Amino acid sequence: MKASEFSSEAELLSRHETGEHNFSGANLIGADLSQENLNRVNLSAAQLNGASLIKTKLIRANLSNADLKVADLSKAQLIETTLSRADLNKAILSEADLSGAILSGANLSAADLKLATLIGTSLIGATVKGAKLTKANLTGATLSRAILVQADLRKAILNRAILSEADLSGANLSGASLIRAYLNRVVLQDANLEEADLSEADLKGANLSRANLKEADLRGADLREANLSDADLSGADLQGAKLSLAKLSGAFLKKANLQGADLSKANLHKANLHKANLSGANLLEADLRDANLSGANLLRAGLLLTYLTRTNLSGANLRGANLIGANLNGANLGEAFLDGAIMLNGTISGDTPVAD
Repeated sequence: MKASEFSSEAELLSRHETGEHNFSGANLIGADLSQENLNRVNLSAAQLNGASLIKTKLIRANLSNADLKVADLSKAQLIETTLSRADLNKAILSEADLSGAILSGANLSAADLKLATLIGTSLIGATVKGAKLTKANLTGATLSRAILVQADLRKAILNRAILSEADLSGANLSGASLIRAYLNRVVLQDANLEEADLSEADLKGANLSRANLKEADLRGADLREANLSDADLSGADLQGAKLSLAKLSGAFLKKANLQGADLSKANLHKANLHKANLSGANLLEADLRDANLSGANLLRAGLLLTYLTRTNLSGANLRGANLIGANLNGANLGEAFLDGAIMLNGTISGDTPVAD
């Protein structure tokens, strides 16, 4: 009898108990293999769609190219299991342990991975569109070029995860932890990252246009050349962040903390920085035309050669700021504090707020 031929799942289990491990291509559609020990078994290209594998042990098993559509693998042990190119469309993997598993090129569209453990898991090029990954642990996982459009990653842990060139358009990452994650050239357009922790994350060249980053922690993050056009960063903490050459046109940065941030040559055209903290920030050659900096703190900020045409600086704190070579044509400096500021011609301003 061929490995793929069975009269029942009981026969497979019986043969497995005698030491047989090769069941490649087996037809196990709808089979009930819950709580069984199938460690190291070869079920590559097996037909397991609709199968019940609840709490099943599949440690270091081979399930590459297997059909696991709608299969129930909740609480299954899939540690270091090979699932490359497997079809897990709409599969249930809630609370499953997939640590170190290989899911490269796998289809996990609409799969349920709530509270799943995916520490160090490889998901390179995987399709995870619309999947539920709430509170999943993806620490150190590799998701390069993975498709996670509309995925639910609320409160997921992605610390030190690699997501270079992944597509997370419209994904929900609110409250997620992405500390020191590698997100180079990632697509997060229209994504929800409210209150997410992205401290020291690498987001060079990332697309975050129209993303929701309210109250997000971006301290020390690398956002050089990132696209944050029309993004909402109100109340976000960007202390010490690298934003040189970043696109922030139309961005909402009300009460954001940009203390010591590098915004050199950044595009902040029409950005809203009302009451933002930019003390000690580097804004060399930044474009702040038509931006709203009313009530902003620019204490000792570097504004050399900055474009401030028609910028609203009313009530702003510019004490000790360096404005040499800045373009202030049409700028509103009403009630701004300029004492100690180095003005366009290199002179030091006096102590009096500018009158309206």
